[in-house]
Amino acid sequence: MRRRAPLRRTKRLERRTALQRSGRLRRRIPLRRSAVSPASPAQRAKVAGRACLVCGQRPVDPAHLVPRSLGGCDHPDCVIPACRVHHRLYDRGELDLLPHLEPRHRAELAHGLLHVGLLGLLRRVTGTRWTVAESREDGPQGAEQP
Repeated sequence: MRRRAPLRRTKRLERRTALQRSGRLRRRIPLRRSAVSPASPAQRAKVAGRACLVCGQRPVDPAHLVPRSLGGCDHPDCVIPACRVHHRLYDRGELDLLPHLEPRHRAELAHGLLHVGLLGLLRRVTGTRWTVAESREDGPQGAEQP
């Protein structure tokens, strides 16, 4: 049997306990972003048939050194070959790619440098926050003043 008339609430719902906020709301698990924009055909052609830089497995995805959201582009030098596992680790900032990129992939590093600068590229590639060291007024480090 089907009901012909919609259901109606006969009495108002009341909260049994008052809501209290114990402090600031904080996310316990960080948000994980998915891939937003696909790689260009030239970028896909660059990594086709190559092995992952980190583990050597195949197949690979074109991993953007500098994502488009940070100023990356569709140039083939903007991507490196990475398997799905290492691509996701790199995108989350949990993988240091610098030992795997140097010295054979300097063209990709130089291209990323054009987009985000030295500190931005180091932060992105290593997953570490880098800051500019303060200059010392008393001369080179370790030098004694007369």
